Amino acid sequence: MSNMQEIPGFDLRSYLDQIVQDPLEKFKGFITWTGKDKEEFRALLDELKKPFDIKQETTKEKGDRLEKLVEFIIRKTYFFEIYKNVHTETNEIDEVIVLSDRGKQAIQSLNLARELIPIKQDLFLGECKNYESNLGVTYVGKFYSLLSVTNIPFGVVFTQKGLTGDAEGYKDAYGLTKVLRMVEVSKGRDFFILTFTVEDYEKMLDGVTFFDIVKAKMLEVQLASDYTTFLKDNKHQAEEQIKKILTNYK
Repeated sequence: MSNMQEIPGFDLRSYLDQIVQDPLEKFKGFITWTGKDKEEFRALLDELKKPFDIKQETTKEKGDRLEKLVEFIIRKTYFFEIYKNVHTETNEIDEVIVLSDRGKQAIQSLNLARELIPIKQDLFLGECKNYESNLGVTYVGKFYSLLSVTNIPFGVVFTQKGLTGDAEGYKDAYGLTKVLRMVEVSKGRDFFILTFTVEDYEKMLDGVTFFDIVKAKMLEVQLASDYTTFLKDNKHQAEEQIKKILTNYK
């Protein structure tokens, strides 16, 4: 390596940076949506937003709207695949989401860091609740029970309106997700229940990826802050927010 540094015109730092940057660009290429992808997703999102007509539509059809949208999101991560309505001896799981063989091969063949995917587990659960109101603590409690019974520490609740309470506090359903994380962490489990809403789906149309939002929401749960602070467009504000939290903690 020292000989390379002595070559006239050779910039070692740029060379090493390019080695790092190439896999990052490949990863970004896998998870970035095309114009056609966005058009298809916009149609699914528009369908999801339509008011429920009890005279023309069944409850199942209403639920199917959200499930189709979630299936699209997971499929477009490239690395994960989804199994819907999986039955166990005691429960029915809306979505079992697993790291696909294709995803594993891409990680290995292209020398991608597994940590680029913020979800550490190769398997996690999804729950779709297409309700016109915020979900309360009962729904969070039921999902937590399902995660506990299956021994899976990561789950995502896909909704329209989200949960009761607010992301920055410890009250109601949002607060319960934070309390449950603290309980599980005390047992040595890196546990998360995340929630997606229509606002998150709209961000995806603007180019924010599923993994970007997951990463930001994980920080939100850990630091009891608004997750949008941790999206890339607000990187500076995120740094200031973390400094403030750590200062108050001391």
